[in-house]
Amino acid sequence: MIYLICWLVQDLLCVLTWGIMQIPEIFLLSLVYRLMTQDREMSISIIWWAFFGGLFWDLRWVGIPGLYTLIYVCTVMLTLWVWNTLPASGRTPVVIFFLFWTTQVLSPLLTLLLPGRNIREMEWTFFAVQQGCVVPLALLGLFFYLKHVKDHNA
Repeated sequence: MIYLICWLVQDLLCVLTWGIMQIPEIFLLSLVYRLMTQDREMSISIIWWAFFGGLFWDLRWVGIPGLYTLIYVCTVMLTLWVWNTLPASGRTPVVIFFLFWTTQVLSPLLTLLLPGRNIREMEWTFFAVQQGCVVPLALLGLFFYLKHVKDHNA
């Protein structure tokens, strides 16, 4: 249910800021957060959420079915792979912040670099503004992750 709310919030923010800026991937950030806080058996359901969330995003905004589906699923699977290969001692706040932030870079960067697009300076400005908005969201995700770890280790 939380994924649906995050998807709807992201969609609403896209409607409100259309033409002004790109919205950070709130839906994807919620998936990555759940990936980091759940056990391994629940990871398959998160991949399905990424698939359907990306597909609905494609149908709603992009118009190319499969683009965001691929980006979301690949991002979740790469994050899952990196997360599971990290030893527990390597899961420092800096690494976790970097993981949150990198999940927010791939999708807007790939949409900018699609073949056949005429990249204008304005689109790079949108990308830079979006990345500026990602930092507080990644810090918020880090805060909730550290709070989750503290509550479960107490």
